[in-house]
This record gives sequence, structure tokens and C-alpha cells, in this order.
Amino acid sequence: MHDPTILPPNLPVPRDDGRCLHLRRFKLPAISLPTTGGGVVELAKIGRCVVFLYPRTGVPGKPPGLGAAGEEWDSIPGARGCTPQSCGFRDLHGGFESLGVRVWGLSTNTTEHQREFRHRNHIPFEILSDASLELTRAMTLPTFEFPVDDGPTTLLHRAAWYVEPDAAGASRITKVWYPVFPPDRCAATVLEWLRTRLAVSIREAASSEDLAFVRERFIASWGGPFIWSRGVRYDLEHLHPLIAEVGGRRSGLVTLAVLPGGYQCEVATLNAFDARAGVGAALLDAAADFAASRKCRRIFLTTSNDNVHAIEFYQRQGWRMCALHPNAINAAREWKPGIPRIADNGIPVRDELEFELLL
Repeated sequence: MHDPTILPPNLPVPRDDGRCLHLRRFKLPAISLPTTGGGVVELAKIGRCVVFLYPRTGVPGKPPGLGAAGEEWDSIPGARGCTPQSCGFRDLHGGFESLGVRVWGLSTNTTEHQREFRHRNHIPFEILSDASLELTRAMTLPTFEFPVDDGPTTLLHRAAWYVEPDAAGASRITKVWYPVFPPDRCAATVLEWLRTRLAVSIREAASSEDLAFVRERFIASWGGPFIWSRGVRYDLEHLHPLIAEVGGRRSGLVTLAVLPGGYQCEVATLNAFDARAGVGAALLDAAADFAASRKCRRIFLTTSNDNVHAIEFYQRQGWRMCALHPNAINAAREWKPGIPRIADNGIPVRDELEFELLL
């Protein structure tokens, strides 16, 4: 008998096709969706939450039919597993509640279909229906086609989002999990990330102790109270510092400069002093919020060509490589002779790579 709660062995593993790259820092639109509780929710005002997306929940004893080309449901990478994914969030729902993070499910299934599933499986959270495909089309969500008994044949690929209000109060996606596999581990993966991320708090440097910390760490990291980027000198006293804390301990620092004209903001320096995961990512998100709150349309930063870890990290955080500044570090070496010519990894230190995030 078909049992949607069980994941068969040897399911095909979905691959990242890049169709969710545009969702990082995506501002949710003012689209209202019906819920299984009988109400409606406007996505633009949804607040801090996790939204997990799935294609279609199954019914015990009723195996899915065949696709238009005769394909079986289980043969489609990422299709099988909607019930285990949903029940994973059910079983860990208390953990999300303890963090003050609401959980929502989202699919293109009809509300009636979702409501029956929710009742049968004792799901404690609401599920949103995009059976009209309005949200799917507005956000260009990744989909696939499969014939179903009711509702649209356009189904969502499995994913999850972490959404939180930005500095202006808009609900933005700050983290995307895509593809999701195995589906029954989705909730645990998201909850583990949240516990790490929400343990990091970001605030502006205000007190004399904060400013002393900023100056001490800046000089220790950069050899003086100034830094060069793209041939431009930034003095610490003219930068805006944000401090990351974990457990009441200062664990990271980012310094920012809004460029003349107010269109752009540059991350002058970024340092995570604590080995705990998530400090650097939290600082980057706070920097983007800072820039957006000052109505900048673009935030960018540079790193040296040898900094392989940073180059990988920025791209994983959704920043895009946009420019090469040849010999920029060679020029900076005229003012800071202590800059090494060869990095510890054997790469000559000569150029700056520029990364950007459009706001």
C-alpha cells in the first residue's frame, strides 16, 4: 500500500539548478494567500518566520499517477517526500516557537487538499495555498509540471526560506535552502541554522568601550587606523562600525562607508573574531540592512585575489563578483609597505576583487 510517510530507498537526488539564486534578500510582495485556518496572510507583512515549500502531499493508499511523459512520481528528483518534510516541521515545531520564529507551509495545492492533510497529520501550523499561482509567477519560483486530481498541475520545487523584517520593516528572505534533500531532514537543518544565527546580535558601536574595541581590533587587523580599497583611503574615524555579539561577548566587526551621492555603500572591513559559525554572515546581512536604511541601491566590498576563503564565502552569501581592480594592492603597498607580496597559500598578492549586492 502506498504510504507517503515513508521515503523509499535510492530516490534521485535533486541538483541545484540555480533557479533560487534571485531569492536571496528578495522582498516578499504584497500578495495575500489563503490559509488552512480560513484566513488570509499578506506576504509583505508576514514578519519573522520560516516558509517551507513543497510540491504536493500524498494520500495513504492512493499512489500518484504518471506524468505526461509516463514518468513515475518517485523518479522526479525532489518530488517524493512532502509528508516527511511537513511532519519534520511538526515534530520540531516547539523548537521554532522557542526562538520566536513562526512556521508556514506553502504549496500550489488547494486549501481543501491542504486542510485534509493538516487534520490527518496533526500539523500545528498553517499552510498557505498559491493555487492561483499568483505568488509563484510574481517571484519566479522554480516549478515542474505533473497532472493532479485537483488544483494546478504546476507544482513547486521543494525549498525553505528564512524571512525577517529589514530595517525598513519589509519582509525579506535572508536565507534560502534549495534544493532540499533528504526532505525529512529539512526542519532539523533549518532549526540548527536558526539557533546559530539568532545567537548572534548586531548593534551599532556607541559606548566608549565599544569604540575602544573597534579601534583596537581595526588596528590589530589592518596595521593602523586606516585602510585602502580601490586606491581610496578610508580612515576609521569616518567609518560606521557595527559590532556582533555572541553570548554577550564581542565577536565580530564590520565598518561601512556611504559614498558621495548616497547611491552606494562600501564594506570597508569585515572581521569575525569568534570561530562560531554565522557571525560573518550576520554582519553581512546587517551591513546590507544598514545600506538599505540609508536608501543605498548597492552595497559592495573588495578582497585580495589570494583570499580564497573570502571569495567563496561572499558568493555563498549571495554576493556577486562584479569587477577586478588589477594591481590595486601593489598600489596600496606604497602607503602600507607591510602588505605581504606572497600569501601563505603561495598566491601573489596583487589585485582586488569586487563583490556587490544590489538592494
